[in-house]
Amino acid sequence: MKCQILRKLFCLFLCALCVLSPTHAEELNNNDAIKRAGENVSLFDLRIPDKDYSEELNDKRNHHLKAHRHAAHATLALAVASFATAFIAKKNVDDDRSARGGRMDASDADNFNLHLITAGVTLASYFTTAYFGITAPKAQSMEDTEQIKWHKRLAFIHMPAMIIGPMFALKAHNDYKKGRNPTGVGKLHRPIMMLGIAALAGAGFVAEF
Repeated sequence: MKCQILRKLFCLFLCALCVLSPTHAEELNNNDAIKRAGENVSLFDLRIPDKDYSEELNDKRNHHLKAHRHAAHATLALAVASFATAFIAKKNVDDDRSARGGRMDASDADNFNLHLITAGVTLASYFTTAYFGITAPKAQSMEDTEQIKWHKRLAFIHMPAMIIGPMFALKAHNDYKKGRNPTGVGKLHRPIMMLGIAALAGAGFVAEF
């Protein structure tokens, strides 16, 4: 009788050992991972589920893209204002020259002061918009839609224009300060910026619709 009881107890002991061993091993693995936390351990080594990490990534991406969208709307509005101030400045230059009998003067450059301010603000807004779009995290498994592909293609047009255009604007402004019309690359400032604004508007359109 005692032998049967001992055999049953021994069997129960073996069963308990088989059940508890994997759990204990997993706990040891978790503890080892936590001990290595200061040794360049990733989130997955600390057993943070993939789902939680994806949600965090998605939240950060949505935040950046929402800021990118709002900043893009502001940039487009500022670009239109900058274009309008350039048009007004050029008209004022023509009026001043007509009043002087067609003679050019260094004071012609003063008509572009407001345009320089609006253009500077537009550039700051543009690169802020670009920052949020470029730094938005993206999971490797995500694929761009056709709209986003066109949005990025147009960026290869408006971004160079927004970098090169202001450089040519400096040449044009210096020519006005010397009492002459823009020469050389200075003459290319207006068409380049018009192309950039058109591409920027197109990028916003394809992303929205």
